Parts: sequence; structure tokens; C-alpha cells
Amino acid sequence: MIDLHLHTVHSDGTDSVKELLTNAENKKLEIISITDHNSVGAYYELEENPELRNIFSGKILVGSEIKTTYNKINIEILAYGIDFKKINIVKENQEQVQKEAMEHFKAEGKKLGLKFDETIKAVPGDPSKQFAGDVFSEEILKYDENKEIIRKIGLFYDRNSIGKEKNGGPFYRVHESNPNSPFYFDTSKYYRNVNDLINDIHEAGGLAFLAHGFEYMFKDKEKTIEEILSTTKIDGAECEYPSFTNEQRQYLKMLCKEYNKFMSGGSDYHAMNKPNISMGTGIDNNLHIDKCIIDNWINISGLKIL
Repeated sequence: MIDLHLHTVHSDGTDSVKELLTNAENKKLEIISITDHNSVGAYYELEENPELRNIFSGKILVGSEIKTTYNKINIEILAYGIDFKKINIVKENQEQVQKEAMEHFKAEGKKLGLKFDETIKAVPGDPSKQFAGDVFSEEILKYDENKEIIRKIGLFYDRNSIGKEKNGGPFYRVHESNPNSPFYFDTSKYYRNVNDLINDIHEAGGLAFLAHGFEYMFKDKEKTIEEILSTTKIDGAECEYPSFTNEQRQYLKMLCKEYNKFMSGGSDYHAMNKPNISMGTGIDNNLHIDKCIIDNWINISGLKIL
């Protein structure tokens, strides 16, 4: 069993690298990838502390989950097998970006008549509070007075409800990265476009995969996912993911076969920041990724594996 989508404290997970590797070893995973958002910090930590690598007996595919945009919608690309010292990861001023985002959310919240504490702010370095969208969304969910307004603009839930709610989705998907929402926050000025990012991943010796395609607020999800796979130089797609239905998984696998793309899969584990998602097994054991899904690409010459 493998898991190629894991987060540590180097982005918004709550596990240290040591804790994550211990967990992966206890789960008896064969191959993992630490894919922190816009970061390869975990790999520098492993280089600086080689004893950490001995905790996990399986293979570690070097990776990162990197932000970009496609048709004004914020998406992520999973970079696998990259040389972490060569990948060009744009390091925005995270504190400033989240400050601007919070100002935008508060301004739109006032227009809508939402009740919230105007002193709330994102807290750099705190995995549970570093993103303005998480802080703001959890704040406005506290008040019964906001329920009807939220219902009208689009239902969403906080991270503690992942896997338990049938309606809506996380604030980041339903509103923050959705151009049709009043809370849409355009991040295109902070990140490279998808084609430039894919080129950078290739130049760093890696492969580029579309992360969790059905999570994005595309108007026509199936059509747009196919568009990305067929018109860009992307190498593959994440086909196994906790929130996907069986139909969605099969559709992605069908597209990968049709367009000669590789497949991957992962839990998107964040430890306590997504408490309902378990490493390797997803939500209520709905995930079991056999390593055969990556047999046709994991051994490509040059991919960085520790």
C-alpha cells in the first residue's frame, strides 16, 4: 500500500517529519511522498538529519504540492520525483497574502451582513490558523445568525467535518477559489500559470500530476479535467483520493488511459488539521492504493527517491 499525498508542519499539516515517518512505518506503507504546499522543507530536514530517514523502511518519492491557476480557478499540481534543490518554488510573502485575503473576506462579509469578530487574523506559523480562509470560515460558522446567508451564497464546512457532511465543501473550494463567489480571492498574481509550473517541474527532473481534480469548483468538472489532461504537458492525475466517488475514480483512470497519462493516489493527510483523514486509508477506510497503480512510472530514470 502507498500514499503519495502527505503534509507535515512544513506546510499546513500538524505532524513533524519524524511523526509522519513513524506513522507511515506503523501503517506498513511501501512508498510515500511528502507533498507540502509550496515547500520542500521536509527534504532539507531529512538531509540535515539523516537519522530521520531510518525511521521509515519504505521508499520516499520526493514531492511537493504547488499552487497555480487554471482559467482563474486556484488549483494544485503534485510534483513527483523532483530534485528538491532545483525546483523553482515561488515563495510569496505568506503573511502579506493572508493579510490581504482576510481584509477581502471581512469586507465581503460586511456587505453580506455576516456576523463575525473583526479582530480575527491569520497566524503565521500556526498550521491550524495560518490561512485566512480557515480562520474566517470557522468564525462565521459559529453564529446561528449567519446560517441563512451561508445557505444562500453556498454551503461549506470546516476541516473537522470532512467526510461527515454531504452538502457543500471546504470554504477554500466553495468560495475562496471559486470565481463565482463573493469571497473569491484571485491568487494568480502570486503564482506561475499552470504551463510554466509544469515546465519548471520537468526541468527539476520530475513529473507533474493534477491533484484531486474533482475538488475544484469548475463549472463542468469532467470537461475541464479532460481539458487539462489533453491540452497541457501534464504527466498524470491523482485518481485515488478520499472524497472521490467510485465513478469519479473510474472516470479519471479512463482519461489517463485515453490520453496516455500516469496515475497516482493519496490521502491528503494533514493529521489534526484534517482529523477524519487517515494516512494510507483515507476516510473510514475508503482508500487502499496498491503500488501497482504507479508501476509504469515510479522507476523512470532520474526521479528522485530517497
